[in-house]
Amino acid sequence: MAQTVFESGIDVSRYQGNIDWQKVKAAGKQFAIIRCVSSSSSGPYIDPTFRQNIEAARAAGLKVGAYYYTYATTEDQAIRELTLVLEALQGQKLEYPVFVDMEDSSIAALGKAQATALARFALTVLDQKKWYAGLYTYTNFANTYLNMNELSGWPLFIADYRGFVGYNGPYAMWQYSSTGSVNGISGNVDLDYSYENFLPAILAGGYNGFTGPVMVPLQNTMLEVFGTANTEYFNTPNVYDIAGSLENGFYPAVARSSGEYNGFFWVQFKLGGQVYWTALLPDRTRLVTQQNDCCAEAERLRGQLAETSAALDAANAKADEAAAALRRIADWLENS
Repeated sequence: MAQTVFESGIDVSRYQGNIDWQKVKAAGKQFAIIRCVSSSSSGPYIDPTFRQNIEAARAAGLKVGAYYYTYATTEDQAIRELTLVLEALQGQKLEYPVFVDMEDSSIAALGKAQATALARFALTVLDQKKWYAGLYTYTNFANTYLNMNELSGWPLFIADYRGFVGYNGPYAMWQYSSTGSVNGISGNVDLDYSYENFLPAILAGGYNGFTGPVMVPLQNTMLEVFGTANTEYFNTPNVYDIAGSLENGFYPAVARSSGEYNGFFWVQFKLGGQVYWTALLPDRTRLVTQQNDCCAEAERLRGQLAETSAALDAANAKADEAAAALRRIADWLENS
């Protein structure tokens, strides 16, 4: 089914080696889903490039999410994997979901009911631990080995490399190539489309390390945008969720944060009937009290009006005196 692409991105693991994330960003990629955990013959392990990739990708300005490849065929094995996943994610803030990558043949061999139960178990644990969970798999696995109706409450990241998605149900993301080429990465890389902005739901639910700023309502207050610097505004209090740039001028302010959040004091304001966010920056934004400013302006105008009225009265009086003098002169000339 045709959908509108929200953002374009990639997903990576240690197999991509050392990534130049600034070049990836310059190539037009907007997000990265980064592997945090997989397993070997010795059991689950944290991907050795996870932390460096997630930090460097964010520093380059990409949104980030995570995934882990599951081999678990029992709940006990799933718990071992998830324990490491939670350890790897500790302290992180993710704008995209944490995906359970379920595609291994050992899980397919369990049958649809058991594979679906394991997927639901892992997704539920992530939810309970306040990580915004999603499921990754490929079309045939979803169609054959999972009861997707039971998993419909979680966003689906589907892989299909045929130029279209053969899965007929809803999906939020599409991995459309496993042999992509992106500047900054040596060799092949998975290419992805996201059709959904996950961040509002993540922030609203307090998922993925985000708690949100405490906002104080404002009345009779305007956000003033000034100066020559570019002033960006955002869909959420997150500098990676850019909605656009503001022109200099005044905007009705709704609320401001009681303290710093993600390094900034935030303001909610209205634009085009919608509420957006921007940061208070001394060289480009400030709050002004509308009522006080309006009253001061009104007092200034009233003072000017009073001065003008007095000047007009004085001018009129002088004009009356001059007219009387002219009449006296005319009378004298007529009677002379």
